[in-house]
Amino acid sequence: MTIPATETKHFFYLAPLQGYTDYIFREAFCTTFGQPDACFSPFIETHKPDHRVFRDVLPERNTSNRLIPQLLGNDADEMNSIIRQLQEMGYDEVNINMGCPYPMVTRKRMGSGLLPHPDHIDKMLEGIFANNSCSISIKMRIGLTDPDEWKALVAILNRYPLNEVIIHGRTGAQLYKGEVNIEAFTEFAGLLSSPVCFNGNIFTLEQWNSLHSLLPGINRWMFGRGLLSNPLLIQEIKTGNKVTEADYITALSSLHEKLLTMNAKRLSGSSHVLNKMKPYWEYFALSLPGREKSLKKIKKAVTLDAYTVACADVFRV
Repeated sequence: MTIPATETKHFFYLAPLQGYTDYIFREAFCTTFGQPDACFSPFIETHKPDHRVFRDVLPERNTSNRLIPQLLGNDADEMNSIIRQLQEMGYDEVNINMGCPYPMVTRKRMGSGLLPHPDHIDKMLEGIFANNSCSISIKMRIGLTDPDEWKALVAILNRYPLNEVIIHGRTGAQLYKGEVNIEAFTEFAGLLSSPVCFNGNIFTLEQWNSLHSLLPGINRWMFGRGLLSNPLLIQEIKTGNKVTEADYITALSSLHEKLLTMNAKRLSGSSHVLNKMKPYWEYFALSLPGREKSLKKIKKAVTLDAYTVACADVFRV
């Protein structure tokens, strides 16, 4: 079945990346580049129901973005308990994580570890929809180890009034390696009655243009690692024009300055700040060719002063 073309508005989402897209990143990103149509929080573990799980989604920490909290679990009662608390905080939609690929999650039958168990998914969704009024969306992969596992889930997903289904066209076993399975995504999306969002490996304007041509009926797009490596990617897509290197460096410098300032206020000690900031450079560096020497200095920095000097060198136009 083919997906019919649509002339409706495109919607752009910030993906939930554990350890990266927390409330500080969302605040820094949205106040620098404007809000995506929605931001999805890194997952809340529903089997750990204490107040700390809500720290990232507190409304007062998310005034600059439309946030959709994401839940990781496999028990309807546990999920409903968290959903009720989120509703009391003012949220009217949550996203269920059926895509996390990491073995520490999947071996507990959570994330993409749920996908080989359609009966469990059906029971879980039935319990969720029977006991709350919140809108529900799902973020998932096409399978855990088998790229055809989604086929057993179509009828189940179509039984429920899902707000949307976000599909990452890889198996969990692939992690983030190998190609996205466009053929499986297209077939899966064409059989679902809920709106569908594409997720996976969009790093450049050229890649989005190619996907848009291949998937004319898709108008919802989620960006994770691609938006970290190029924070101006949504702007490029909306305008149809690639930004200059100077514009990119200026934008990245502004984002980085906000992240550094906000994390320095939240964290105690330069080592904690460096441990938080350095991982971002795995993605920032992807759009900074020819600056390897300065990037190595960032990696080697052991003091905040050395780190700041190295960053200034990278951002020199």
